[in-house]
Amino acid sequence: MSKLKILIIMGRYLPGYKDGGPVRSIKNLSDYYGDKYDFEILTLDRDHGDDCQYEGIKEANWNDVGKAHVYYVKPGGFKVNIIRRLASDVDIVYLCGCFSDYALKAMLLKKIGLIKAPVVIAPMGLFSPLEFHRKYVKKKTFTTIINLFGLVDNLYWSCTSDMEVSDLKREIRADKSRIYIAEDLPRVVDEADIYKKKEVNQLKVIWLSRINHHKNLIGSIKMLQKCHDDIELSIYGTNEDSDEWNVCLEELNKLPENVKWTYKGVAESEKVVDIFKQYHIFLLQTKGENFGHAIQEALSGGCPCVISDLTPWQNLEAYNAGFVLPLGDESAFLKAIHYYSVMNEKEFNDCVGCAHAYAISASNARIDNSGYEKMFKAIINN
Repeated sequence: MSKLKILIIMGRYLPGYKDGGPVRSIKNLSDYYGDKYDFEILTLDRDHGDDCQYEGIKEANWNDVGKAHVYYVKPGGFKVNIIRRLASDVDIVYLCGCFSDYALKAMLLKKIGLIKAPVVIAPMGLFSPLEFHRKYVKKKTFTTIINLFGLVDNLYWSCTSDMEVSDLKREIRADKSRIYIAEDLPRVVDEADIYKKKEVNQLKVIWLSRINHHKNLIGSIKMLQKCHDDIELSIYGTNEDSDEWNVCLEELNKLPENVKWTYKGVAESEKVVDIFKQYHIFLLQTKGENFGHAIQEALSGGCPCVISDLTPWQNLEAYNAGFVLPLGDESAFLKAIHYYSVMNEKEFNDCVGCAHAYAISASNARIDNSGYEKMFKAIINN
């Protein structure tokens, strides 16, 4: 029996890494199910904000990237004829997000019958209240139009949680029977043991994410301004908002002498876990995560996580893998940092082992309970 063929259309993919979660979500999907399904990906030929295309790729042609076949186009290259042609011989069309030109074109083609295959849209967290209210007028206009003209009729939706289903239904007239829950798949975890050097009263802290208001780097900086422990803070991230970064720079320069900081630039996706292995703890006071790939990657790199309570990762304390704390409770974050700072090497490596073990068990649980296979099978049967 031939493999099910699935066309994924998304803004950017490997070797790009600046878009963070969406790229990692599809890479993980391909890694786990690329032997069972034939994944084809239509995407741009360059990373976020880049003027030049990726080196060594074939444009407007198929490229083997991991377990997927990738078709790269120039900016503006999501043409109706390209989408229609690539969608003509697949079993399912899977759209990453709906606030994009390719998504609107695919919805229109489906509406008028020029795409025969089922079309699935993954909201990618874009309907959460915080995300939806960024460029609210544009997004509200878009959803009003697609609802009014029935462009959402006969579409399927791939959500990652019950909360995302609620967020979606608040804005889209989606048929409940056409909504599936398929949790994001984790990165494959290397099970080799991890050991880290550490001195008492010394702590290497990493902050790694996209630099924008939502990820709340500024909140972590202001919290660390009140820190009395000796900290080395390394910041990795794509600068998505220059105004936000400028405010962060002003506050970074107010840090006390015991908190040293360095901006390390953008972390390449395939090197992220190895980067985490160089640090003691991962700090992320995010205002909300759909999955939190960086959290899973930090745990995979043996980094206990000190994070806000606005992510799906809610039980770190139970596994000695970190702390999940109320976003506005600065004193709780400072206590957690001090807790790790005063540890000796042996004590800390007990925590490293627990974090790594939790990454393995949590990843296995997500794989075993993945909703992707159930969703694809149900859509095809429908």
